Amino acid sequence: MRFTLSKAVIGAAVIVVLVAALAGILLYFEQSRRVEQKADNATGGVGARAIPIMMANGCAGCHTITGVPGAKGLVGPRLDASLATRVYVGGVLRNRPENLIRWIRAAREISPHTAMPSTRISEQEARDVAAYLYSLK
Repeated sequence: MRFTLSKAVIGAAVIVVLVAALAGILLYFEQSRRVEQKADNATGGVGARAIPIMMANGCAGCHTITGVPGAKGLVGPRLDASLATRVYVGGVLRNRPENLIRWIRAAREISPHTAMPSTRISEQEARDVAAYLYSLK
């Protein structure tokens, strides 16, 4: 017995698969948007502004940072999705948005022997960078 599918059945199956794929893509982007919004709200920053700030301030020279072109540094820790789950920032501060912002701006005032420089970037720039880092998945 030979089984054949009609063009209509094949076409309907293709449409179902395409609709399911599109729904999955839309769900992924909506979840990403929610994570970014949550990080922005928690830090008072705008993560979308962070990449140029990090590139201009040399962060990529010491850190490997997800989503930042050329950020393959090996001096500091990887800045990726694991940052949000770490207990400490710089090994000395509880991992909270206000502490990450302080660390980004003035790490050597907090821990004088750290390799992390005190960047002296503005508080808003540090908030933007923190928002970006907390939004990584």
